[in-house]
Amino acid sequence: MTSGDSVEYGDTDFVGAFILNTLMFIMSTIAFNLNNVDIFSSRAFFAFMAIIPTAEILRAARALLGWNQRQLAASAGVARPTVHKLETRGVMRGENARETGDNATLESVEALVQAYQAQGIEFIEATSSTGSGVRWRTPDGRTGEDPSEESVKKKK
Repeated sequence: MTSGDSVEYGDTDFVGAFILNTLMFIMSTIAFNLNNVDIFSSRAFFAFMAIIPTAEILRAARALLGWNQRQLAASAGVARPTVHKLETRGVMRGENARETGDNATLESVEALVQAYQAQGIEFIEATSSTGSGVRWRTPDGRTGEDPSEESVKKKK
């Protein structure tokens, strides 16, 4: 066999293997990025979500419930400073302040969204004629209960 000779592969086998390997590479790259990338500065995570939960939308959902940050933190199972960071990311305070909320984890965002959804809040995707937001999932409104007083108490 010389360099000018061609080797015949089963076209279907070669193309199928190439597509499968390419898809596996893409999926592993996505998994790596979701686990190792700052999700708010890169927006990697939000490419897979129907709605981007901005700081304003997170605050609006909390206001709809009438909860303070401690109640939300207790219900979501996260620390109160985490709620504060997520609700104020992008807000600059002071001349030399750095952006807050840029190290939030995917788990923290998911915990807040799940806590809101358990209370009957629905996140609304923006359309060509309306903006994104939050609303009650059912006409009856709220479906959950407030967190217990014990879980909301300020830690000393």
